Amino acid sequence: MGIRSKFIIIITVLSLLATIAIGYTSYMLSRQSAIAEAKSKGEIIYNYIKASGKFFGKYQYPLIMEDNMDKDRFIPELMSKFVVSRMEFEIFQETLEGYLFKQATLDPLWPDNKADADEKKVIAYFEANPEAVESQGMMQKGGDNYFYTARPIRIEKAFCLTCHGDPADAPGDQRDIYGTENGYNWSMGETVGTSIVYISISKAMVDAKQSALKIFTVGIVCLLVTIICIWIFLDRSVVAPIIRLSGSAKDISIGKNLCDSIHTESNDEIGGLANSIDRMRISVNKLLKRTCGPGKKKGI
Repeated sequence: MGIRSKFIIIITVLSLLATIAIGYTSYMLSRQSAIAEAKSKGEIIYNYIKASGKFFGKYQYPLIMEDNMDKDRFIPELMSKFVVSRMEFEIFQETLEGYLFKQATLDPLWPDNKADADEKKVIAYFEANPEAVESQGMMQKGGDNYFYTARPIRIEKAFCLTCHGDPADAPGDQRDIYGTENGYNWSMGETVGTSIVYISISKAMVDAKQSALKIFTVGIVCLLVTIICIWIFLDRSVVAPIIRLSGSAKDISIGKNLCDSIHTESNDEIGGLANSIDRMRISVNKLLKRTCGPGKKKGI
């Protein structure tokens, strides 16, 4: 294998590794950026939901109770913070896609709030870590990738047990709507579920991969152009002169063309080598005591 081929192989391998590293780094940076953006969006949405819940507990619910409503009356849209939060978010989803909100509960009144396997793991984390106030991470739902922000649902106020304690104490309308099998017998301090916001990052991940692929493709094209340019340069400026010098050295070794001067206009290493070979020609010629007339010059 010639020096040119060896050089090209080394340059190709190193450049290919650099291109792959740049493409991978681009993907990872885009992925991290997408996750950071999803985290920020999740925090905003969750804080809005939290503010809505505080408004309900501080202003709306007390006003409803002040009306001395029959204890058996229960209007979910007015009297349940869970229902209010869920319905508000359903309206929000009408204008923005890729956002999910769920009050995932182990034993809910509303069946759609039943925690799935992944959500049960989040709830178990909060149960095992009573001091934890938040959990974040990646999760797949329906084939899409989501970044989630979850916070625990813990029974910290007594009025929660009005509807979720003993079924016999719950409003009659509530028992008629939801029955008496699920969503009851909760206790103070118990972690019953998690409020979890999902932000879709599937599109962002696809965009990150496409961006990395574009960078990789551009890198490969640049690599090919570079290799072609290096090949041409080596062929004209290195390989061809070396082949001619090799031929001249071979001729000198057998006493041939000793009167032909080796001429070069190059001032680089190739030129230095040509001058050295020419001096060797002169020395060999003197040793052989030959007399040369005006000789022709070999261009290198």
